[in-house]
Amino acid sequence: MRIRTAKQRAQRIDLYYFRHARGLRRWRVLLSIAVPLVALVWVSAVAFAGGRKVYSAGPVSIAHAFAEMKCEVCHSGANATAGFRAHTTEKACLTCHDAPAHAANMTPPPECSTCHREHRGRVQIARTSDGFCASCHADLKTTHGDPKVARAVSAFPQGHPEFAAVKVGARDPGQLRFNHAVHLKDGLRGPSGPEKLQCASCHRPETAPAGAGARRAARTGLMSPATFQETCARCHPLFFDERIEQAVPHAKPDAVRAFVQQTLSRYIQEHPDEIGKPDSAFRRVPLNFPRPPEPPARNAEEWVARRSAADERILWNKTCAECHARSGTAADNLPVFAATNVTRQWMPRAAFDHGPHLMVTCQSCHAAEGSTKAADVLLPTQATCASCHSPSKGAESRCFECHRYHDWTKARPVTPAYSLTDFK
Repeated sequence: MRIRTAKQRAQRIDLYYFRHARGLRRWRVLLSIAVPLVALVWVSAVAFAGGRKVYSAGPVSIAHAFAEMKCEVCHSGANATAGFRAHTTEKACLTCHDAPAHAANMTPPPECSTCHREHRGRVQIARTSDGFCASCHADLKTTHGDPKVARAVSAFPQGHPEFAAVKVGARDPGQLRFNHAVHLKDGLRGPSGPEKLQCASCHRPETAPAGAGARRAARTGLMSPATFQETCARCHPLFFDERIEQAVPHAKPDAVRAFVQQTLSRYIQEHPDEIGKPDSAFRRVPLNFPRPPEPPARNAEEWVARRSAADERILWNKTCAECHARSGTAADNLPVFAATNVTRQWMPRAAFDHGPHLMVTCQSCHAAEGSTKAADVLLPTQATCASCHSPSKGAESRCFECHRYHDWTKARPVTPAYSLTDFK
C-alpha cells in the first residue's frame, strides 16, 4: 500500500484552477461581454434609424402624450446637439403655457419641472406631491410684506389651519335679514297651502353659459346666488295696495316709486269714482294708528299723491324692511337700504365643486336647520371635510385638490410655435 504524506497530497491540487475558463464559467464570461455589446449596437442602430422609444425614460403624462415621440419639443436647450439628453427648460414650458406667477412677494419660485415631473406614466401632471407645496408653505417666507395666508401649512387635515370663514368670531358679512330655521320648518305656509321647503328649493348648482357647439352648460361647482324673483317672489309677492293686483318690482326705491305712481295714475283713470271715497285704516302703519280723518281728494292728482305716500310707508317700513336693513334717507325722501353684500364664494383661495358631493345631504355639511340669524356662517369646518378627505379615508386630500398654484385669471395667450406636422 502506497503511503503519501500531507505535502504530497497538497501538491496534487491546482492552486490556479480559478484562472482557467471552463464549462459554465466560460459561458458566463462570454455572455457578460456579448450582451452589453449587442444592446449597445441595437440602441445605436435604432437611434441612427430615427427611433426614440428605446431610450425613453417612460410614458409621459396625459396632457403631453401627443408629443411623446418628439423629444425635442420639450428637451431643447442651448446645445442643440444634446437632443433628448438636454434637460427641460422654462422656455420649453412657456412656449405652450403662459403660466402666471404664484405671488408677487414670494421667494424665487421653482422651475416648472421641479413640481411637474414627467415620465411617470399616463397621469395628470398637475397632481403634484404635497412635498413641493410644503417646501415653501411649511415655513412661509416672503420677499416683502406679510403673507396673506398661514405661515405654516404642511398637509391636510393635520398641519392645516381651520378655515378662515368658520374661525371663532367669524360672521356673515351679508346685510340680508333671513332666518333659515323658520323657512325649513314643517307646515310652512306657501302659496298653495302648507309645504316643506328643501335646501334645493332655493339653492341650485350654478352653470356657466354654454359656448357655441357645447352640448350642455358647464357647472362652475358653486351655488347660484338666490334671487328674489326666482326664490322669494313665489311666497313673498310685493303687493303694495289693496286696490292693485300687481306687485312692485324688486328694484331700487326710485324705480319702485315710479312704478307705484304710474300704476295708481292708470288705476284712477279707469276708476274715477274712487276719488271721493275715504281712505281705510287698513293701510296705516302701524295698523289702526289714530290719525285725523282727511277730506276726500279733490282730483286725481291729489288722490294719487295721497295713496302713493301711504303705499310707500307700507313698502319702506314693512315690506322692504322684512329683509333689508335701512341705513338712511336720501335727499328726495327716499330710503337708503344697505347693500345685501351676499358672499358668492366663501373660500376665494380654494376651489370647491358641489357636483361630486351631491350624494350626501346638505345638512351633513351645512347646519342651516338651527340657524336663526343671518350672521351665522353655515360652512363646514375642517373636521367635516376631513371625515372623507384624509389619507385614512381614501378621498383625495393633497393640496392640489382644493388649491391652485397659478392664478389663471392672469394668463395671457401664447404665440403658437408648432404645426400639426411637428408631432408626427
